[in-house]
Amino acid sequence: MTDNKPTFNTHYPNPTNLAKINTDHINKTRPPVILVDGSYYLFRCFHGLPPLTNSQGLPTNAIRGVLNALNKLIKKYQPTHMAVAFDTKAATFRHELSAAYKAHRPPMDEDLRVQIPYIHQLIEQLGIPLLKIDGFEADDIIGTLAHRACQNGYPVVISTGDKDMAQLVNDCITLEDSFTGKITDTQGVLDKFGVHAEQIIDYLTLMGDASDGIAGVPKVGQKTAAKLLNEYSSIDGILANLPNIKGAVGKSLADHQGDIPLNRILATIVTDLDLPIGFDDIVLDNSHAAQKQRAKDLHELYQLLEFKKELAETAQILANDTHDNLENIHNSADNLPQNHTDKEPLSVPNLPTGTPCYHTISTVSDFENLIHKLNSVPYFAIDTETTNIDWQHADLVGISVSTANYEGYYIPVGHTGDFGILLDNQLPLDFVLSGFKQVLENPAIGKIGQHLKYDAHIFMKYGIKLNNWQSDTMLASYVINAAATRHSMDALAKHYLGVDTITFEAVAGKGAKQISFDKVAIDTAANYACEDADITFRLFSIFNQYLQDDTTAAKLLHQLELPTAKILTQMEHDGILIDRDFLGRLSVEFDKQIMALEHDAERIAKEAFNLASPKQLGEILFDKLGIKGGKKTKTGQYSTSESVLANIDHPLVDVVLNHRSLSKLKSTYTDALAKAADKTNRVHTSYHQALTSTGRLSSSDPNLQNIPIRTDTGRLIREAFIAPPDRLILAADYSQIELRLMAHFSGDDSLIDAFRQNLDIHTATAAEIMGKDISQVSNLERRAAKAVNFGLLYGMSAFGLAKQLGVERGVAQDYIKRYFARYPAINDYMQNTKDMAKQHGYVQTILGRKLYSPDINSSNRMVRDAAERAAINAPLQGSAAEIIKLAMIAVDKILPKDDAKLLLQVHDELVFEVAKDKAVVIGEMIKTAMQNVLTSTAKELGWQVDFAVPLLVEIGMGDNWDQAH
Repeated sequence: MTDNKPTFNTHYPNPTNLAKINTDHINKTRPPVILVDGSYYLFRCFHGLPPLTNSQGLPTNAIRGVLNALNKLIKKYQPTHMAVAFDTKAATFRHELSAAYKAHRPPMDEDLRVQIPYIHQLIEQLGIPLLKIDGFEADDIIGTLAHRACQNGYPVVISTGDKDMAQLVNDCITLEDSFTGKITDTQGVLDKFGVHAEQIIDYLTLMGDASDGIAGVPKVGQKTAAKLLNEYSSIDGILANLPNIKGAVGKSLADHQGDIPLNRILATIVTDLDLPIGFDDIVLDNSHAAQKQRAKDLHELYQLLEFKKELAETAQILANDTHDNLENIHNSADNLPQNHTDKEPLSVPNLPTGTPCYHTISTVSDFENLIHKLNSVPYFAIDTETTNIDWQHADLVGISVSTANYEGYYIPVGHTGDFGILLDNQLPLDFVLSGFKQVLENPAIGKIGQHLKYDAHIFMKYGIKLNNWQSDTMLASYVINAAATRHSMDALAKHYLGVDTITFEAVAGKGAKQISFDKVAIDTAANYACEDADITFRLFSIFNQYLQDDTTAAKLLHQLELPTAKILTQMEHDGILIDRDFLGRLSVEFDKQIMALEHDAERIAKEAFNLASPKQLGEILFDKLGIKGGKKTKTGQYSTSESVLANIDHPLVDVVLNHRSLSKLKSTYTDALAKAADKTNRVHTSYHQALTSTGRLSSSDPNLQNIPIRTDTGRLIREAFIAPPDRLILAADYSQIELRLMAHFSGDDSLIDAFRQNLDIHTATAAEIMGKDISQVSNLERRAAKAVNFGLLYGMSAFGLAKQLGVERGVAQDYIKRYFARYPAINDYMQNTKDMAKQHGYVQTILGRKLYSPDINSSNRMVRDAAERAAINAPLQGSAAEIIKLAMIAVDKILPKDDAKLLLQVHDELVFEVAKDKAVVIGEMIKTAMQNVLTSTAKELGWQVDFAVPLLVEIGMGDNWDQAH
């Protein structure tokens, strides 16, 4: 590591001619000199990758990211010269020139700061020269080295994402962002900025950079700077033509031209430092001895960091001590161990890592060779292409698979031309499915998918059961960090691989002109489908690395989420029976009630208006009737949201809220359920595992989780869900699960004791707060205690409690004060949970899942307060979600499949269809399994949870879902 201070040829950089180098003698056949912007790598890896730690709590995500990115560069370019440059803490000459320079940058995150020494050590032990020089930035070191490389006849690749580096680009020097794959040459600079590389310094000087504290010229933004430079070539040309530049821009240039020289120096990268090392000092030493020593040093570092894959590689190198094995030390994240077999039945070119190789399978021999290949690997990625995103209405169009990174095979079976006639060059569907059936059902071969549940449904429609779910990349991303990104393939490819995937719209069109996938040309479809399988395999490779370092996340994926996904597949497939005739009658009745409410509204307003129109309703309420509390939105009309109406005491508001409730029930359920049912009158909802931040399941098409249960009309909807003849609906509901979790997490003795004695928890709470015997607690006091018990789980304030109970705010505040006085450990839990979220950026569930809170330290108070409330509740909701998933796994193991089916999961409840003559026995089996999930199922799956209070499950049965409550 070099940190001697260099001499600086001209004290401050001279912007003139810095980008002009003689590039005629550059030998483009040489490997490029690789110069890495280490400071960019630090922040890009830390903020771009999920938080990872070793068993000692040391954060490792930035270390892991830097290692992968450096290895990727080395693998791609095989450089002979390379260096990594970092900024130092010391002030630079730019700080001496300007007090504003980078003055407002936030302090470095502590979890990143502690990783920096390990990153420096890693780089040096990889054998890469590391440079950091007090007084100058990494940009200056890189600029100087880049110019020296060009002078020595070498092409240069600068690995960075910093826009300032564009000023260095010329015919010798290109930029590459190793995290996105974006390469910027001279044309790329022009395309991106609208000016040539030699104009970038002037461009940056004019527009300034707020993050660096370079003021620039007011009124001159990106477009104006580019326009001026294209017209006048340079700042000198602009200033010489100031009289011709009219308006605010001309005035601003004239007023601030005195600031330009300083800003130009601040924006200019130094390219002529007298570095304490020579160009030959950045040569990589790849001798046998050097590589052996690096393997030894890295082995010790990888042990400390607990990088298992790299540890195994260095151990093998040290054990074998052969030159051939030493090259493995630079395996990259994109060159993970592949699944090669001794016999490669397909003739695939031996392509370099990073070049996708896709094949369309259209002959019997190629297909048989592919099936042979799939039978000889431990796992492979698979994806189906169909005519519809709804599996119930989808037909199979093609299947794509991948057994290695950058590989894909597509087998078209259902592409059609005019009049639905199958195109040529496709194998028969039955032939393909018969070949895949034995592979897909083979429990010894793992299957990898992105949202594998959908593919399982498609194969199930064709009589194939998908066995051995090796991984689901959507769920893997979700357990690693649910908040890092959305979990669609496109989002994951962009976030983790830096790849912009081919979109469905790109191959099928948009809007009204969009065609179904069977109408897409086979060659176009093949690229799209192969990429899906390839990206899935690449994501699997990346996530496997993360999961090796995060055993808790790995366990959540393999022991909880994947088994749950398989159970959900069967639940969705089975569906639940509905009474269509009952729904029809209910819909008619709702229509009558809705019309009656509209007449009531007309009578109160004394004129006819559309209750469903916010504009008309707002005018009636706040203009005609003069009701206080009206607030206009940016569109100029009154807001009539439920939150606004809830604060208004007027008979018309009551009518409006009832009208909205009934209209929603009718449109969402009584009408929609009948339409959603299949020919056998069963409704098949879709469950989503990777949508909520806490791990809770949600459902759609139709959404069966939001049916209101506290109103008579809501319960009527549940009556429509029925059991077939000789069967009953059985509902198994965890009692007060989140309050029990609060008792467990807080360790509050009073709350724990109440649950252990099986007391009515709300009555017991009221007795504690009021200092009464349980027998003396009134219904009103119990209601207040219930409001506090549940309200505090969601961060309810004194204002919210007062509103709910209909009391003064001071009364509610006093109630909360007494509550915490009697349950002090709950108050401690809430504060400790907020503190943990602020310190670590996440909280944890009962099974150790990390629930990230990206807004917990927001400077916006309202955003921060909301994040704090969410952080308090997240371990409770997240743990409840894990318990219900454990319950699904537990009952799936013991249910007699001929006599019972698990149909629905709604909040803390499981809904079954059971044989009427065995319902009582099955109910007891289900109750026992659910109540023992933490002491039995969780323990069997590898979790040791000493839960503080008993879990209680309530069982109900009936001919319909409502009767089962």
